[in-house]
Amino acid sequence: MAEPATPDRDQLLAFELALDEKVCDEVRRESWGRVFLTASTPLIWDANWCGIEETGLGVDAVVAIADATLGSEGFEHRTVCALDEADGRRLGKELEAEPARWPGWEVERTRYMAWQGGLAPAPPLRSQKWPDSGQDCERTPAPAVREVRLAEIEGLRRALIAEASVPTGVPQPDATVDQLFEIDGRYGSAGGDRWFVAPGEGEPLSCCRLLSDGTIGQVEDVGTREHARERGYAKAIVLAAVTAAQADGNAPIFLTAEAADWPQLMYAKLGFETVGDLTILRRRP
Repeated sequence: MAEPATPDRDQLLAFELALDEKVCDEVRRESWGRVFLTASTPLIWDANWCGIEETGLGVDAVVAIADATLGSEGFEHRTVCALDEADGRRLGKELEAEPARWPGWEVERTRYMAWQGGLAPAPPLRSQKWPDSGQDCERTPAPAVREVRLAEIEGLRRALIAEASVPTGVPQPDATVDQLFEIDGRYGSAGGDRWFVAPGEGEPLSCCRLLSDGTIGQVEDVGTREHARERGYAKAIVLAAVTAAQADGNAPIFLTAEAADWPQLMYAKLGFETVGDLTILRRRP
């Protein structure tokens, strides 16, 4: 079987932006790009953000755009995505070179990883040894996976959101969880309400979702309860989602990962390869 062609990062970003336009309450076109606003979930930074499409702007100009746009809407946070890959890298380096000029602003990088592993394999025997672990454990069969809808795993998703997606010190953690769960439902309406959980029987402890527009597939929101990690659940559910995407004829199939975090190492071992990145400039409230 021929290896799949490596997709362009811009193709994958365009898929995400098309979903965002369906999920957000309002999308406004500006001379510099687009602003995505969701006043109904005001606590969610990634539902209220600026997408910079104009290239060549300096950090001062980008910060001013965020202040004028998000500030005028009453948001205390600032989230800006530089949609052009090369220009985003330039802006990120500029901010990191002189962080004192823009107090509170940070650079985040999202890595786009496309499936290059051919047909997804049947769950193999696995060792409970993770990319960041030096401990070998006894080999056991990989866990079974089942497909569910979001409504069936509301408790699990809320728990995972609280554990992994709500930063420490957020003043309204319960409301933030509620609004993130609301966004979950919106993405399901826009891109398909398909979730994969492990173990296959009993209480689910790990899940991910598959989003699709009928052509491209995206594996997202991979998470495992803290007390149930290092059991192979994440690997099993990701491979199940890839298998489902392949069965539907989706190509490419991709996921995103924080460039500074370890899960990208697991995804690379499974068969995903980096095809590009997205630079985000953020100031927390």
